[in-house]
Amino acid sequence: MRMILIPIPSPLRRPERARAFATAVVAVLCLATATSGPAWAGGSGNDRPTVVAAFYPLAEAAQGVGRGLVDVVNLTPPGQGPHDLQLSGRTAQRIEQADMGIYLGSGFQPQVEKAIEKSKAASRRLDLLETVGVLPVDPRLAGTKGKVDGEVLEGDVDPHVWLDPVRMIQMVDAITDFFVRNDPANATSYRANAQEYLASLDGLDAEYRAGLAQCRSRAIVTSHRAFGYLSDSYDLRQIPIAGVSPEVEPDPKTLAAIADEAEKEGVTTIFLETIAPPDLAKTVAREIGADLDLLDPIEGLSRQQIRQGETYASIMRDNLTRLRKGLDCR
Repeated sequence: MRMILIPIPSPLRRPERARAFATAVVAVLCLATATSGPAWAGGSGNDRPTVVAAFYPLAEAAQGVGRGLVDVVNLTPPGQGPHDLQLSGRTAQRIEQADMGIYLGSGFQPQVEKAIEKSKAASRRLDLLETVGVLPVDPRLAGTKGKVDGEVLEGDVDPHVWLDPVRMIQMVDAITDFFVRNDPANATSYRANAQEYLASLDGLDAEYRAGLAQCRSRAIVTSHRAFGYLSDSYDLRQIPIAGVSPEVEPDPKTLAAIADEAEKEGVTTIFLETIAPPDLAKTVAREIGADLDLLDPIEGLSRQQIRQGETYASIMRDNLTRLRKGLDCR
């Protein structure tokens, strides 16, 4: 902190000396405050802090709250899923130089977690899984008694919190508090940005509640176990074909049990996903005579989606349209 001495003219009478001294103290304090703000190390070429976000939905939320105040770096490249992200040398360097880090814990992206914990942002990091009500992962797939090896994260926690608008709202609140805590000089602007971004999420939540209120079926069969939080908030039942990671596939016996469960629930649509192989979903659909449709798990944007200006909210609305059709909602 730089101290600046301000000379007081003399001689002065006692009351004038007291007033002058008080003025000098206030001036010193103000100047000290102005020169003791956060020392950002991000190297972005300006005075804004650099924030690394683990993957797309987290990056969009951070950008929404920090618009004009922070530089956000999405650590997961377009077209690549976060489950199997391998950090390149350039990405590792960006993490090392970052001022703040935002991620999901519980081993969802272990390389990202470890890199942030060892970086300059280690004392300014936010694990968003600690800010929302998480759900345990049942180690069994629907209709089976066996455990699917390798699908459960640390603490048996489902990481797909971003696919639920309710929990997304909670995470935006947490990001706002995080930015305000680390950059209090811009607290008013962060909160104003957050209110604008939250308004879109509140509207999305209302659309989901109204759109899924009256449906013939409430069971959704999905390519992998990604829609548990969405199901929890909007009274649906998820029947996943694969585990938490789309790479963890069931054996033929388990797949047959899933098809039986779907048929018992009166399922008429099997939902493929943009990141999961379609073969197993097509097999279940063929077994029970169901249609196929697509749900986007929003783990990232493709280059085409970026060109088209797609956002978290626009993709979630498209998912809602497909869910309403597949569940025969009124």
